[in-house]
Amino acid sequence: MAQERTIPEYDDVRVDYPGSEFVRDIAGEDRFYFRFGAMYFDPDVTTNSITAKNLTEIGETALGPSPQRLEGEATSDPLLLPGVILGYKLPWGKGWSMELIASAPPTLEIKADGKLANEPLVEEVNGIPTGVPPLGEEVAETKVAPPLITLVKRFRLDHKLQPYLGGGIGYLFTYDTKVTNPIATELGEPDIEVENKFGYALQAGLDIHLTRHWWVTFDTKYISFQDITATVEDLVIKAPGLPQFQYAEVGDVEYDADINALAYTLGIGFTF
Repeated sequence: MAQERTIPEYDDVRVDYPGSEFVRDIAGEDRFYFRFGAMYFDPDVTTNSITAKNLTEIGETALGPSPQRLEGEATSDPLLLPGVILGYKLPWGKGWSMELIASAPPTLEIKADGKLANEPLVEEVNGIPTGVPPLGEEVAETKVAPPLITLVKRFRLDHKLQPYLGGGIGYLFTYDTKVTNPIATELGEPDIEVENKFGYALQAGLDIHLTRHWWVTFDTKYISFQDITATVEDLVIKAPGLPQFQYAEVGDVEYDADINALAYTLGIGFTF
């Protein structure tokens, strides 16, 4: 039976890259590595609750006493973006390393589904139809920067095929968040705030060494952030069915959800 080839001895020759001497002087020989490639990010948004809070008088007349639970779901589409991994081989324990996973900050589009998208938020007041149309699927968008730090264990270090497992923590940092729904922004853009939160990540992958210093990598991560809250404040909508009001001040809407994502990265790496 043919045996899997080990990494050839001639690949032990040190390879120089721009800045490699500087990195080696700081961290030592064969410590830092760098991986880059294409990442397919597939978020699964699970809605825990949608609550109308701090309702105005017209809001309570239409929806009931504040706070009031609303029905609906939110979703988000997959993204394809560049991904980068910086790694450091730990001086203790063979095969152990720390990795910092980052990517170009993607724009996460939040879309509505179910009753939230297909039924008016305020359908009638005292039995009088408001004329407010359904929200539709477009809700909001935000840029996200979810850096992750993982502890990774590689196996079969003397072979070309090196599987690995890892786990760590992440931080969901959002910025440049805005409501994009045309119904909610017709009379002005309401304030929206998304909670930043810690989460965790699980990691598995395979490095396929071309030489000792260069390899192709396939990486899979499961990333989870729980109980993320987004709050839309001072929601004002146009109510054409109520001639006595030019607009209807609704109040605040708080959205709570879990974001569980799978991230697949195909790339290439090298060691300093």
